[in-house]
Amino acid sequence: MDDILSLDIIINRKKYPCIYNTSLIITIILLIFIYIIFTYKYQTYYITKGKMTNNELELLVNTNDLKYLYHHNMLSIDNKNYSYNLISISDEIYLDDSYNDYKYVYLKIDNLTNIDNYVYEIKIEKENKLLAEYLKEYL
Repeated sequence: MDDILSLDIIINRKKYPCIYNTSLIITIILLIFIYIIFTYKYQTYYITKGKMTNNELELLVNTNDLKYLYHHNMLSIDNKNYSYNLISISDEIYLDDSYNDYKYVYLKIDNLTNIDNYVYEIKIEKENKLLAEYLKEYL
């Protein structure tokens, strides 16, 4: 009798819903991933250190990143935003071990404590692009 009952249970068993199908789950995960890539914007920052000399902030900046100093007039020091004026850019080019070009840039920053030879960590906004554009650049 037990054999007949167990056979009846197996025959009348309901199928799993379609949601448990692995291909459907993988498709849903991929669609969510694609949605996030094409809707989320990511802000990048140029981070460097600068030394205060003669009431000016002296930065050593890669020549490829000088454009970010031209296009923006705000920088962040210790999570506080300051406006700055670009005073001068040195004519000399300095090379590092991997042959990257650097120049000294001098900035005048309003409302910043001027302590000579104090080193600040500077964050300057670079780009605000979609994640898909960053992936396209790196792949």
